[in-house]
Amino acid sequence: MTSSPAFPWSAPLLARLRAHLAAEPFPRDAAHDLGHILRVARLAGVLATEEGADVEVCVAAALLHDLVYRPKNHPESPLTARMAAELVPQWCRETPGLEPKAEAIAAAVATHSWSGGESPGSLEAAVLQDADRLEALGAIGIARVFATGASFGAGLWHPEDPWAEGRDLDDKAWSLDHFERKLLKLAAGMTTAAGRRRAGARQAVMTAYLTALRAELGPTAEP
Repeated sequence: MTSSPAFPWSAPLLARLRAHLAAEPFPRDAAHDLGHILRVARLAGVLATEEGADVEVCVAAALLHDLVYRPKNHPESPLTARMAAELVPQWCRETPGLEPKAEAIAAAVATHSWSGGESPGSLEAAVLQDADRLEALGAIGIARVFATGASFGAGLWHPEDPWAEGRDLDDKAWSLDHFERKLLKLAAGMTTAAGRRRAGARQAVMTAYLTALRAELGPTAEP
């Protein structure tokens, strides 16, 4: 498994995951592809080690956290964490070495998502939630927000009021609105000390980008 802890179950689980992603009914956007899953797994392994959590549970949960994908403008998008968690026990039963940890892995997957609005019920669940949210911050987070918006036809920003100074935020129409709607709130919501240590630096990258963008756009986005 690239850049994350290797366990006896890692290679077969990753092989099955690759096949699963290739056969999905909805093509994934670039922000929720295998690269994202592997980066979250790496982060989860690092955070778990620092926090004293079960590293196997955290890494396996990270690999399975996006087992069900729906586009962000799909009505089932807020339900995907729960939908994925329902599949996890079977995946664990069919992956030698993971069955004893199936319940803990499923519980972590069930509560990881922002849109689901649930709080983690274990240290391992907190690690997964923080790892996934760190992926939405920093330079990678900036790339991911615009990739996600582009996947369902959102514009970069409102042409006359990019900073929503005289309108309601609408991140389904304008990708820039997603920073205020969600991304800039993530650092304050980290639940592990290891997550908080990393979130501040990543958020600083994001706020520096927004400052530069504001200067380039000027009073409006039009010439």
